[in-house]
Amino acid sequence: MAHFEIIEQQDSWEKLLENFYNIDCYYSYEYGNLFAQNENGKLFAAYYQEDETQIFYPFIKRRVPFIEEELYDIVTPYGYGGPFIQGNEVRVRTFYQFFNSYCQLHNIITETIRFHPLYRNYSHLENLLEIDYIRKTTGVDLQTSLDDIRQNYTEMNKRNIRKALRNNLNCLVAENNEQNINIFIDLYHETMDRNRASSYYYFDKEYFFKQVQKTVLSESFILFARLNNEIIAGVMVLIGKEFSHYHLGASRTKYLDLKPNNFLFDYMIEFCKNKGSKLLHLGGGYQENDGLYKFKTSFTNGNNYEYFLGKKIHDTTKYNKIIEQLRLLFEFDENYFPCYRGKMKPKNFIGI
Repeated sequence: MAHFEIIEQQDSWEKLLENFYNIDCYYSYEYGNLFAQNENGKLFAAYYQEDETQIFYPFIKRRVPFIEEELYDIVTPYGYGGPFIQGNEVRVRTFYQFFNSYCQLHNIITETIRFHPLYRNYSHLENLLEIDYIRKTTGVDLQTSLDDIRQNYTEMNKRNIRKALRNNLNCLVAENNEQNINIFIDLYHETMDRNRASSYYYFDKEYFFKQVQKTVLSESFILFARLNNEIIAGVMVLIGKEFSHYHLGASRTKYLDLKPNNFLFDYMIEFCKNKGSKLLHLGGGYQENDGLYKFKTSFTNGNNYEYFLGKKIHDTTKYNKIIEQLRLLFEFDENYFPCYRGKMKPKNFIGI
């Protein structure tokens, strides 16, 4: 008999996670709740069980802006997620029937899923949602020897690592204490300024302190590159049960020519391999085949994955009504999904 329920309490959440082997760090309550706060929403998970199949799907429920009516949308936490399926993938169709009913009952009008590239879970929902290919991601296979991994770096990457060594850079695992977290925050903000990042990526101070806390599914580490006694670059890496994930990176602009990022990524790869991870997922770039993506692939020997976004309108009538109302007041990209979450430019009204 099929069982479906919605989970919102941490103790119930963690109890259910005991049923899933090797589920990734993005499915922890702590990780999801951290981004629920960033999204001004509330974290939930849908759980489904039928025979030997179990499905676990974290999502953030948010109030739809610009309207008085109490409507909601849902989105997966930043990073990668979507339904984690353990057992028969065909069961996801029955699961989604239950989930659609839940959305209808709770005034949820749209759903956005950031699918997990390593699980390819988008492939089991292709006929249930609109699936958009976004870009490639890349990762280092850690199941081969460290010598083989390094041998497969690009020649330019190898030269840059040697340059860092000649400039006497060294790396370390930092304690997750207040001083080191503040150093990382300072580096991170400088990096976001340099890259002219959107405001979404300027996480507040509390975020960094919460992110480094250990969860039942993962442990977070800060790794630093140092020149003499000065920290000049850092990465935050999440070590899960099966995979590691490069999460955030940061560096001092004036030291970029010393190639601290190449040196630090090489150190991160060795660190994650020693932790027993099968793979270090480095993610992608901001756009397909951009400079950031090419930098990451200089470590991965073409070991690439595909990142997809899932989109569904649960109430077309109410969604279209919101679009009609917004058209009267704003100029916006109607291809952005959901459109009311995109950039809004007020229309210029000329008085008579």
